[in-house]
Amino acid sequence: MQTAAAAIRKATSLDQEKLVAAMKGLQVDTPIGKITFRALDHQATMGAYVGRLGVKDGKGVMSSFSFADGAKFLPSDEEIKKMRPAE
Repeated sequence: MQTAAAAIRKATSLDQEKLVAAMKGLQVDTPIGKITFRALDHQATMGAYVGRLGVKDGKGVMSSFSFADGAKFLPSDEEIKKMRPAE
């Protein structure tokens, strides 16, 4: 919802083309940190917590966890350009 609201604010419109343009490079503060939507392919750099899942006292828990920055796992701009031929 935060992303949709940020895109609408940036586009100042609900027009589809303006929203698409607003998503290029859009940055949004989220509960797990700032994410950016890459201008080249609109992919989000949102990360995730990665760890071991288990059960303790009947409840789900995650141990040995770390945060993986999504930007570090996206293909490079050069790789994206190879996968997406010019339209």
